Amino acid sequence: MASEQLKKSVLRRLGTIKGHIAGIEKMVEDDKPCEDILFQLSAVMGAVNKLSAHILEGYTEACLNDVSIEADVRQRIENLTKTMLAMVKKA
Repeated sequence: MASEQLKKSVLRRLGTIKGHIAGIEKMVEDDKPCEDILFQLSAVMGAVNKLSAHILEGYTEACLNDVSIEADVRQRIENLTKTMLAMVKKA
């Protein structure tokens, strides 16, 4: 993990996801309608995708800060990362 701040943020998001999963388990135990369970699962998948994007963003930033590269190369990498993040968040 690149930084303590990123680590704390990731752990906080994972805690939220765990809470959602526990809620879904309870819904299954309580025989809630499938459509309600599926809606909550969709929310969890979105949260996991956003977490993946968050980690990717932090990792890319840390990698770029560790090397000396030309400004135009750095900009191209940052643009590529933004595109990848947009795709991950939509998945």
